[in-house]
Amino acid sequence: MSASAELLKEARACPAHETIVGFTDTDPFPFYERMRAQGSPVWDAKANAWLVLDFDQCAAAEKDESHFANAYVFADDLVKEIKGGGANITISRDEEHNKLRRFHLKLLSPASVERFREPHVRPIIDFALRRLEGRTEAELAQDFAAQIPPRVICSLLGMPYEDDAMMARILFLNEEIVNFIASGYRDTQLRDRALAASHELNEMLLPYIRARRDRPQDDFISRVWQEAPEAGITLDEEGALGLCRELYFAGSDTTVHGIANALYLLLVDDAAMARVRADRGKPLAALIEESLRLFNVVQFRHRFCVADAQIGDVSIRKGEMIILVHAAANRDPEKYGCPQAMDLDRRAPTDHLAFAKGTRSCVGSQLARVEMREAISALLDRYPALTLDRTREAPAFRQLYMRSMGPLHARLVA
Repeated sequence: MSASAELLKEARACPAHETIVGFTDTDPFPFYERMRAQGSPVWDAKANAWLVLDFDQCAAAEKDESHFANAYVFADDLVKEIKGGGANITISRDEEHNKLRRFHLKLLSPASVERFREPHVRPIIDFALRRLEGRTEAELAQDFAAQIPPRVICSLLGMPYEDDAMMARILFLNEEIVNFIASGYRDTQLRDRALAASHELNEMLLPYIRARRDRPQDDFISRVWQEAPEAGITLDEEGALGLCRELYFAGSDTTVHGIANALYLLLVDDAAMARVRADRGKPLAALIEESLRLFNVVQFRHRFCVADAQIGDVSIRKGEMIILVHAAANRDPEKYGCPQAMDLDRRAPTDHLAFAKGTRSCVGSQLARVEMREAISALLDRYPALTLDRTREAPAFRQLYMRSMGPLHARLVA
């Protein structure tokens, strides 16, 4: 590294006591703003990576895999095993990735998601609401938000969703894998826990994968067996497992956090609550997009520099890591007016990085939006005078890599 590059790294660095991975259960946004004031990107020595905080820089880097490759591009066999192996879209590259992406987009197209609404999404939201009957209060992050997405994905996969212990276990095991990802795939203790979690998830899924191969039904696993080969995807048992594992993983945790964040905004803003109560159309859609922008469930994403590149005034060398801090980019004052505030009339409300950009963007974004919208609408239908219980523990921005506001103690008022 040249002397000038080394000097820039020293000048544009996080304080020695701060790092992006040091804010577990602590509000990271003041840190993001302090780092943004230094200019983007910023060197984080403890994370051993450049933090990219600017919206346009994040979007450009994410779309440029010729310079900034997906974090799994150098994944060893152990990391691939943790991710489920086989035909897993997140660890695929080049034409294999293109085939898998096209298949997922077909499986989760807007038209397909609309067909899922009645048989899969609404019945499970009703299931969650029935469990609140007779109660005058609830902690909505755990008692409501966490009860919906893992059950929806199990329903879509043709698996039983009524088993509470199984649903809680799925979320726990997915979180073990998320913690390893958050470490930049480096922490050996977290790696071992993630590997054990991966094996347990495989054991849950394999009986259904084998059963649907032999006796297809109307569910995702059967469609994987029937339609993936038609899409040019080589499929054996390991391939089917890898493909279904990512559906199982991506369809659970992220949307739990998403529902919680949207509920938080609704509960703490009386004006927004009044507008959404009166109109479940544009105001509710805008609330969901603003919650995604303001809190960005997946706070950041890792990318490896595979060829010398430039971001802003910083030269990024081949072999270095960058961390795209979407949560900071979604509050970039150069991109958004009043970026820290919710605005239900914001122009282009979906123009944010919550689901990423480019060929690695989230293929399940439409399903997530439908679950969030249906969950909030149904909750308000059942409890039109729903309010935050301000006598209980106040919500805080919890966890690290995937985050949401909680606890959400609410009074259930019909």
